[in-house]
Amino acid sequence: MDKLSSLFIKAALIYLAISTILGVLITIGPGYSFMHSHLALIGWVSFLLFGLVYLLLPRYTGSPIFSEKLGLMHFWLANIGLVGLSLSYPFMRMYMLKELDYSPARTMVIFFGTVEAISVFMFIYNIWKSMGAVRSHE
Repeated sequence: MDKLSSLFIKAALIYLAISTILGVLITIGPGYSFMHSHLALIGWVSFLLFGLVYLLLPRYTGSPIFSEKLGLMHFWLANIGLVGLSLSYPFMRMYMLKELDYSPARTMVIFFGTVEAISVFMFIYNIWKSMGAVRSHE
């Protein structure tokens, strides 16, 4: 297995474990649902799919991924965005519920959400270009 696929699949497994623990904590008390859902859906499901696409596309097409470097940038930005978003959103909600100024926390949510979105578009671009390279070889 190549490095990029392995990184995404291992991260997905870690996010699965964390989201499972948070799923149990939801039954104990409120406040974990945002973290749980994002770590499960983005961290577990999306990261697993990213890793599988990076692994399987080259095997089935016979062409390499367009940019391994872009894939690694995608990996790191996706992790930074996901962890930052998962940690900053609960603070924003807490400040909102206590009727405190939540604008700094909202800024962090917007920042990390944007980082996550950029990472997804990096993946789309990388795979799109990889598929274009496959067509030119046919």
